[in-house]
Amino acid sequence: MQEPTYRTTTMTAPGTTGRGARAATATVTGDRSQDGLPRRAAGHSDRGRPDLPVAPSRTHVSRRTPLRDQAAQDNTNARRATGFLVAVGAIGGVVLGLTIQAVLPLTGTLSNLLYVISVLAASIGTYGVLLLLLLIARLPVLERAIGQDHLATWHKWIAPWAMWLVFVHIILVTLSYGMDAKHNWFVELWSLTTTTPWILPALAGTAAIIAAGYTSWKRVRRTIKHETWWTIHLYTYLGIALAFAHQITAGGPFLSGWSRALWVGLYVAVFAAIIGYRVAVPIYRSLRHGLRVAAVTQEAPGVTSVWVRGRDLPLLGAQEGQFFNWRFLHPGLGYEGHPYSISAIRGDMMRLTVKALGDSSAAMASLPAGTRVMVEGPYGAVTPGRVAPDPEDRTRRTVLIAGGVGVGPVAALADRVAGEAPLEIIYRAASMDQMPHRDELWELQARPRVRVHLMPGHRRDYPLSPEHLRATVGRLDDAQVYVCGPASLNRQVVRSARALGARTENIHHEIFDL
Repeated sequence: MQEPTYRTTTMTAPGTTGRGARAATATVTGDRSQDGLPRRAAGHSDRGRPDLPVAPSRTHVSRRTPLRDQAAQDNTNARRATGFLVAVGAIGGVVLGLTIQAVLPLTGTLSNLLYVISVLAASIGTYGVLLLLLLIARLPVLERAIGQDHLATWHKWIAPWAMWLVFVHIILVTLSYGMDAKHNWFVELWSLTTTTPWILPALAGTAAIIAAGYTSWKRVRRTIKHETWWTIHLYTYLGIALAFAHQITAGGPFLSGWSRALWVGLYVAVFAAIIGYRVAVPIYRSLRHGLRVAAVTQEAPGVTSVWVRGRDLPLLGAQEGQFFNWRFLHPGLGYEGHPYSISAIRGDMMRLTVKALGDSSAAMASLPAGTRVMVEGPYGAVTPGRVAPDPEDRTRRTVLIAGGVGVGPVAALADRVAGEAPLEIIYRAASMDQMPHRDELWELQARPRVRVHLMPGHRRDYPLSPEHLRATVGRLDDAQVYVCGPASLNRQVVRSARALGARTENIHHEIFDL
């Protein structure tokens, strides 16, 4: 049976040879303008272009942390995150133990049994809700090791369980009181709502949580604007605060003693973390570094890069491959932040590259220079130290794979890793015109041990299947692999990389559909 042949456009640095690649060398438009910037295709514009010190900015290597030191810091971050999660689990065990101690001893009545189960459901469900908030509080100890995308995935997984436990509490505690009072369930619910302090606010808070959960359902979320979804989620904080007032006044194990003190402390700690890391710290950092839009460039049809300048940016701690939640204080863009990856770090400037997929991203193309920028972050656990080869796990090279505008973090990582480790870059897009930053990748050919594979065209021609990937870069037993692109591309590359011998811990990708 004849082995299939795959097309690829490969740029290879002088003196290097293809590793198992079945490819033809092609010329790529990589000419430079007088200011050292890549020339843009016809119809592309650079507003504020004279302010872009792109060419000299690549010389700021002396301020970078060595890759080996970054890898060691990543390992330290992982240990700290593990310790933090163990502590969270231990506190959960204490909460459960105190609750069980408070409801014992059991009596033999059915209503009492239902009450005990309802109290346990309330304790576990409420702790789950606080855990949900903690996962999205942007705690550095978790963000640096796990990444916001995976924390958001945990948040989505835990949320239904926490909500169902709260529902179980409402159903069973009402049923228990109704049995004692000889009322049916609906009559007892009305009685509790109208006669018990803080029950009505707690039910309103529960309704807010239900609304947040419903609008997070994929089928529903596709039909509403991101701004609407985000606004609804803001009300969950109010809902949880209202539920807290009910919890500490409802009696049972929450009314007094160590249990009450522990719950008050948990609520205070979680809300303090949210206010601190999602409000206070971002405002301080944004003002401290004086972040403003320096220029806007059109990279490709529908793709825009925004350059942001600031003071003392190394102190911000951003690394290639990470992202910020960017909030541009410009009409139509200041209401909420949006997550965009860093596509370049150049001295006192950072770049984000955005594809126009909605109202907010499309409006980025018209941002005026000087617009103030507020940021949350940096976030993301995929850093140069994470994707660089590690002799301890027998990896000797890095393979970066980008699809479409996913080239943003790949371009930044490639710029950092190139020349310090063997590097293979695969870039797939619908056409050559829809390949922003391809000229930057071309420039990397001047560094040793770098190969770039451009794949402009239909995915049928470049399937990135195990056979195709092996024909391009060989087996991946010795590689750190990072992929950034649409979810379908990420899934395909992960499957192919595993089939070619890459270990799960050496395959990195981030989920941007949060």
